[in-house]
Amino acid sequence: MADILIVDDEASICAAFSRFLKTDGHQPRVASSGEDALRQVAESAPDLVILDIRLPGISGLEALRRIQHDHPRLPVIIITAHGTMQNAVEAMQQGAYEYLVKPVDLPRAREVVARALKASAGSREVEDLREVAAPGPLERILVGGSTPMQEVYKRIGMAGLSDVGVLIQGESGTGKEQVAIGIHLNSSRRNGPFVPINCGSLPDTLLESELFGHEEGAFTGAVRRKIGRLQGANGGTLFLDEVGEMSTAAQVKLLRFLEDKKLQHLGGTEQITVDARVIAATNQPIAERVAEGSFREDLYYRLNVLSITLPPLRERLGDLPALVAHFLDQVPAHRRTGISPEAMAALRRYTWPGNVRELRNAIEHACVAARGRLVGVEHLPEHIFASPLGTDAESKLERLLRDFARSRIARAEKGEGVTYDSILAELEKPLLQEIMACTGGNQARASRVLAIHRTTLRKKLEELGLARHGGDDPEG
Repeated sequence: MADILIVDDEASICAAFSRFLKTDGHQPRVASSGEDALRQVAESAPDLVILDIRLPGISGLEALRRIQHDHPRLPVIIITAHGTMQNAVEAMQQGAYEYLVKPVDLPRAREVVARALKASAGSREVEDLREVAAPGPLERILVGGSTPMQEVYKRIGMAGLSDVGVLIQGESGTGKEQVAIGIHLNSSRRNGPFVPINCGSLPDTLLESELFGHEEGAFTGAVRRKIGRLQGANGGTLFLDEVGEMSTAAQVKLLRFLEDKKLQHLGGTEQITVDARVIAATNQPIAERVAEGSFREDLYYRLNVLSITLPPLRERLGDLPALVAHFLDQVPAHRRTGISPEAMAALRRYTWPGNVRELRNAIEHACVAARGRLVGVEHLPEHIFASPLGTDAESKLERLLRDFARSRIARAEKGEGVTYDSILAELEKPLLQEIMACTGGNQARASRVLAIHRTTLRKKLEELGLARHGGDDPEG
């Protein structure tokens, strides 16, 4: 049952809408003016407002503007007998959820009311998530409270205590730069610069110039002296993304800098002392690059004093609602909205090869397509909602089992008495329930299917409270 405020100066319209809404199980209330509507909304905000444009006193559009200012998540459906383009445009620009013209088509109105209430519910769910995780400096860049992310946060805290080398590993799009920023913000260098550079996006010669700087005339096109990123990070942190793509020559120079904190511009002779911490990241199995000789082993160990491995999104789907809420917050205010349960279910089914970066892009796409309405499945990128499963059955089962295991580990760490045997019992019970259902409760048949002794099966059923009572086994 939804609380719906009907605002119209015509008593017959209010009565008709009230009867219509009551048949759908809602709780309507009425206001005859914009001022009365604003008072009621201020006293007890409804789930939805149905608002006429032409009202005595302040207009419906002015009432809409004030409601949207004070209650931006409250959906408002505008109704009017004067369906001009100007009214429609102005109503939508002021933030109306939908616009209906009198005489109102009731099946159409029922559909719009249902969608608007979903939008209201979706917005409240997002607000709840926002309140649960009120962002501090770290939460504004890293989102999620799953067990894998808790381990990441612990290691960020450890890394912030010193200037040791940190190597961040993870698939593309998992948020490696955000982790580096988190380390920087939680270190003594937080007030210094954070300077990122992607080693894989620059040619070898340009990378060396960008990192270490160059003197005028050092190479063709070097028309003036240039300070490199390392010098720019003096007093702060240099972040080397995709460090595995660095050339051998650049690796040698970087190792030398890490050893004595001095660098030399290309084409220069002066030794320049720089106080910069270096954090590196890679989406490649860099240990394999070391084994094959394309990445220096001594540099690898200097960079990898502390290692942080970021989980892919498919292994922390419990963080999906919080991530969605976070990305909805990043959308421009006029496109900000909630998300339907069906759309969230579609997001959960998808495997996210592009990880968190792909999710962010999907939410941005959906908000543009939804145009301020509740994000539905149809607003998601086609490759996400068109895939019915998003993965094959085996990998889906593996993911579910991993999620189950992580949740039990978290409970065990809290001292909730979770043991190996209790975890197995949780898994065994639904398995044996299904086996017994499929075999009609016939223990002899079930034991043959499972290839276990019938006595063993009976003992398991008794332990799990699944033994038959009041009758013999049909083949007993």
